[in-house]
Amino acid sequence: MSEPHTTVGWAHALTASLAAALTRAAGDTALLDAARRLLLDGEAGTLNVNRGFATTKFPLPGGRVARPRLLVTELTDADWDRVETALRARPDAVAVAGTAAVSDRLTDPAHTGGIPLVPGPEDISHTCTCAPEAADAACPHSVALGMLLADRLRTTPAPLFTLRGRPHQHVKKRLRSNGVDPGQAGTPMSGSPPAATAPVPAQAQAQARARATESTPPSPPAPPVPGPVDLDLTGAHPVPAGSLAAPPAPLPAAEALDALTADAAHRAEALLDGALLAGQEPPAGSGSGPGSDPGSDIARFLALPHGAPFRQAAMDRLGLDLVGMGHYRLAHTHGGPAGAAAYLEPFTVGHDILVDAQARIQPLRPAATAPIACEHNRLTDDAAGIQLRYGPDGRWHPYRAPYGIWQPVPGPSADPARAYRAARTAGRTNRRTS
Repeated sequence: MSEPHTTVGWAHALTASLAAALTRAAGDTALLDAARRLLLDGEAGTLNVNRGFATTKFPLPGGRVARPRLLVTELTDADWDRVETALRARPDAVAVAGTAAVSDRLTDPAHTGGIPLVPGPEDISHTCTCAPEAADAACPHSVALGMLLADRLRTTPAPLFTLRGRPHQHVKKRLRSNGVDPGQAGTPMSGSPPAATAPVPAQAQAQARARATESTPPSPPAPPVPGPVDLDLTGAHPVPAGSLAAPPAPLPAAEALDALTADAAHRAEALLDGALLAGQEPPAGSGSGPGSDPGSDIARFLALPHGAPFRQAAMDRLGLDLVGMGHYRLAHTHGGPAGAAAYLEPFTVGHDILVDAQARIQPLRPAATAPIACEHNRLTDDAAGIQLRYGPDGRWHPYRAPYGIWQPVPGPSADPARAYRAARTAGRTNRRTS
């Protein structure tokens, strides 16, 4: 009978690497003693783990604050692919790495395709704002930060995955879906990218005009008009009877052209009614995120009667399965096109936005000392089962993961605290109804 999986080995492995890195960099055991005193005094702030670095804060005399960083080399995509390939080859892949309790057997590179998940001494460096000499060297604050992280890994190894460049949530979803990551919207699940067959408003019309121009020879000049022509603009004109001939290739099919026409009429009516001016569309100039991506508008198109027949084509274009498409439409229901954009793909936002959001939600967190993972436009509180995604509309869109996959819930808000409360409310509602 095999031994049960444990997690404590992660703490031992990282502690050994930190000690070796410190010996290489300074060779001064006094730093270790000073770091231990800081932790014993309980002066450390919230531990935040990001891709490539972890950070916290310590108070300094005079009301100043020291902000140390533990910098770690990220694994490359090729390295992570090798790790995941090795994990999928195991019959116990989900038990070993598919839950939050990642087995510390994976500290041995022999189980991860020869790629070490625990950073070696050469992968670790320190920096801190406590003094100029600590700008690129170890100090008691940065060493204490490393110890704090190692202690967290004793029971929660997931932050190490984020630190090394790929959040554990991504790895877990890939393992549980047999190599398919449903969270990476816009990426085909396997094989070559599917053909884009779903009509995309405006863009498809422009493509159709361009193709028609390329494939149609220039028309001969019209014969001269012999004289003035009186146009009857008031009388009745006969409507062609029967169906029209199918458009020639490579123009879109008649059904797609009908849908585009209906969608153009719908958007024109919405503009006249002022609906698009009331927050139904992402604001212009909202940044270089996915707000301008045609994919973020497909959810609006599918929600209308003329868009419903193109659901499967949209799934193929976006690389979504049935569950992903359901969550994508929920994101649009709760947050409009900007909510759909926030679901589809991550994009980079300013560091100040993330820091401000972390500070605002901190009093609301049930596990205040648990780490928060920051990745692109997303804040993830794994301990609470809550994720916030910053959208191109300037709002935070709340998510829960009741079944291991993040799904949107109602309550997007420009205030991250309100969005966090909405996620907690949705969690309580799900527990009552389940």
